[in-house]
Amino acid sequence: MGIPSIAVTLKPFSRVGFGTHIDASNFIEVIPEQPGLEKILREFNPFAIIPGAEGGVRLADRLAVAITPHFCNDPEKSLNRVHKAFMQRALEEAGIPALKTLNTSSEKDVESWLEEHGMAGEPLIVKPPISAGSDKVFHIEPYMDWRPAFHRVLSEPCKVTGEVSKTVVIQEQAIGPEFAVGTVSANGNHYLAHLIRYNKTSSGDRKTVFDHVEFLPYHENEFGELFDYAQRALDALGIRWGAAHNEFILTSKGPRLIESGARMLGGPSIGFAREATGSSQLDKLVEAYLEGDVVSKTLNFKKTVVAVFLKSRAAGMVSNAEVFDELSNLPTMFSKHIWFKNGEVVQQTVDYLTSIGVVALSGNRQSIFRDYARIREMESALRFR
Repeated sequence: MGIPSIAVTLKPFSRVGFGTHIDASNFIEVIPEQPGLEKILREFNPFAIIPGAEGGVRLADRLAVAITPHFCNDPEKSLNRVHKAFMQRALEEAGIPALKTLNTSSEKDVESWLEEHGMAGEPLIVKPPISAGSDKVFHIEPYMDWRPAFHRVLSEPCKVTGEVSKTVVIQEQAIGPEFAVGTVSANGNHYLAHLIRYNKTSSGDRKTVFDHVEFLPYHENEFGELFDYAQRALDALGIRWGAAHNEFILTSKGPRLIESGARMLGGPSIGFAREATGSSQLDKLVEAYLEGDVVSKTLNFKKTVVAVFLKSRAAGMVSNAEVFDELSNLPTMFSKHIWFKNGEVVQQTVDYLTSIGVVALSGNRQSIFRDYARIREMESALRFR
């Protein structure tokens, strides 16, 4: 778009995937997070601060307040925008339907809370308070023991932050189809950038394996309630400027927020969104900052785009990555991102962060799902040492 950019990098982390390395050629400067960062950045007179990933949301909040306060979100609600329990509390305080949620490090607190709310034996979610990519999100089925998952959250470092959580979020389990509502906000007005339906599968007690996601057209009669709820949630979380990645489940009682991230949708999704709609969160974000408002306010759906997530059925060293060489010959192929090579070790796929690649298909929906089946055939031929 011709606007020079500066990258501010956080401490490195070890997972594989899209966007885990900085391409310095895209930036006029690459500056690591450090003391006095605000002073360093002021020398460049930045126009706006844009978080590139979940790990940078709070840093971006801090920098925006200090450097571009006319484009910042409500600083008093900064923690609510990253903490999964505080998100739900913010909704409750605003009178918005929310999920029953507890944040604690005590087993006894959980037992008392479950009893008090009549939820003993009910399906639950156990997860870290601050995370991304479904890292250590556990689905606890009725009468299943929640304690092993509870202690895993308290003992295993988060893949995004590298830190061990001091508390655990226990939550009622929302049942229904799951959607991602991508928005861009300008001066407190919220605009729809894309609408995606999630399709996930299970791995053990993890119902967090991304199978595929589909970009959808927006119809008021079908999704109006969902978008209205999303706008109210953004207000409650103090989001006034910038992109937000919002995940909801459409339950029998109406939409419920799973979590919101004050950032763009991750992965190579900007290109997928442009293919599906002719625009993206990034395009609308630039409009908002340069024009003071989003210019392309309407979501115009052009064609079906389905992102297929590649999965590893086991952990090990891949020995035949060439099984995916034929991807380019698929009739609906749009783009592919393979995150491993022969001789590299991959983890078993249990969530977004352990996916081993993503393939975007575009065009006729029926043709797309014929190609989807072919991708799964290729995937099933993967061998591990």
